Amino acid sequence: MTETLARPIEAEARLRAKNQLTLPEPIADALDAHPDDVLVFEADPAQPGVAHVHLVRSGFAGALTGTYGTTEDVKAYLREERAAWGE
Repeated sequence: MTETLARPIEAEARLRAKNQLTLPEPIADALDAHPDDVLVFEADPAQPGVAHVHLVRSGFAGALTGTYGTTEDVKAYLREERAAWGE
């Protein structure tokens, strides 16, 4: 989901044979879910009858870009660390 929802969204879906479920369109839109995306359902015994659904992004390539600085920053850090091994 790329933006914060203005209000909670609630939608019904009927569980079918073989435990098949169609994700209601308002929920799919709120999750920014698309065909072939993976959804994780989480149920907690402390909350009977409640399940939380999480969208698992299909690709995380580049998701942490810049977390540890630029490529040159990382290379300089590694050079310094490797040089310290010889001490």
